[in-house]
Amino acid sequence: MNIGIVGLGLIGGSIGLKLQKLNHTVYGCVNNVSNEKIAINRNLADVISCDYRILKNCELIILALPIKELMNPSIELINSIPSNAVVTDVGSIKDPIIKKWEKLHPGFIGSHPMAGNENKGAKAGEESLFENKVWIITPTPTTKKRSIEKLKELILSMNCKIYETFPEEHDKAVSFISHLPIFLSSALIETANTKDNQSLLNLSQQISSTGFYDTSRVGGGNPDLGVDLAKNNQINILLAINIFKDKLNELEDIILKKDWKLLKKKLEESRQLRKKFCE
Repeated sequence: MNIGIVGLGLIGGSIGLKLQKLNHTVYGCVNNVSNEKIAINRNLADVISCDYRILKNCELIILALPIKELMNPSIELINSIPSNAVVTDVGSIKDPIIKKWEKLHPGFIGSHPMAGNENKGAKAGEESLFENKVWIITPTPTTKKRSIEKLKELILSMNCKIYETFPEEHDKAVSFISHLPIFLSSALIETANTKDNQSLLNLSQQISSTGFYDTSRVGGGNPDLGVDLAKNNQINILLAINIFKDKLNELEDIILKKDWKLLKKKLEESRQLRKKFCE
C-alpha cells in the first residue's frame, strides 16, 4: 500500500522502518527542515517532506503526533488527508482523540501500540520496536468495518498482537500500567535526589544500578508526553495515584508495626501478581 505517517519520531519512525521492510511505499511528514534531514539520512520513509500534500495518494495514514497536536490538528493536515483513506493514530489516550477525529474524518479508527522507550525525535526510530508487542485498537459503533479490517491486517503483518477494547476502558487501563509509572518514577528520582546531603547523593548516583534504572526509566522520558497525559486523562490518573497512595500507606503501616510476616506475605503476593502482567 501507499501508507502515510505524520510524525517520524520514535513511534512514527519505527513504523516507517518496519513498513518499508514489508514493501509498502511510505510517505513521511515531519514538522521542520532539521527533522526532514535526519529522517532522510535514516531512511525513515520512502518520501519525506514537511508538506502534507504528499499524503494525497495514501490509502492508510498513521498519525504519530504528540497528543496536543492530535487534539488540535492543523487545517493543512486535515485538508491533505484523502476522504477515502483509513486513518488511525498511535496516541496513548483514546477517548478524547477519537471524539475529535471521528468528526474530522469518516475513516478514522483509534489505536495504540504498547511499545516505546525514553528516546524521542527522528533519531529514535527502531525497526524492531513493535516485534511481538500488543497493538490496541479501539473502534466505536460508528467505525467503518473497512477501517477495522485494513488496520488489523497491517498490524498483524508487523508481528504485533491485536487487542480490541472500548476507548474509555483503554484509558482506564493505561492509567495504571502506563501513565501512573511515569509519575511514580519521577517521584522516585526526586526522592533519591537528596539535595540536603551531597555526600549521600554522590554515593547514590555512583552505585545506582539495574533496579533503579528499571524502576525510574519512564520518569526519564519525554516531559511533554507526561503533561499531555495528565491533561487529557486526568480523572483516571488521579484515581490511580490515590489507589497507589493507599497501597503505599498500607506498606508503611506494616513496616511501622514491624509485622514482618505480613510484609513477606504482601511481597510474595506482589511477586505472584507481577507474573500476570509481565508474562
